[in-house]
Amino acid sequence: MSRQNLSLKRIADEAGSMHSAGYFVNAIGRLFHDLAAEAPCSVEKILNGYTVGGIAAGLQIVGGELMCRAEELQDLLGKQTSEEGAV
Repeated sequence: MSRQNLSLKRIADEAGSMHSAGYFVNAIGRLFHDLAAEAPCSVEKILNGYTVGGIAAGLQIVGGELMCRAEELQDLLGKQTSEEGAV
């Protein structure tokens, strides 16, 4: 897809959505982690500690990466916008 087909506003909107999705995924990971720490016996009835820990870790990694990449994209957009304004 060429640059002309994507507006900077649309890219910025997508970066914002990506960041929100990352925040959501990260929060679910933390919820799993916190539940396992607060009520391990209750959680063990459904999932073992290894599974809960793995799910929590994976969700936090994915969520963190989504947020980080969204912020990098927003920074690039800011640089692009400032360069276009300087021309």
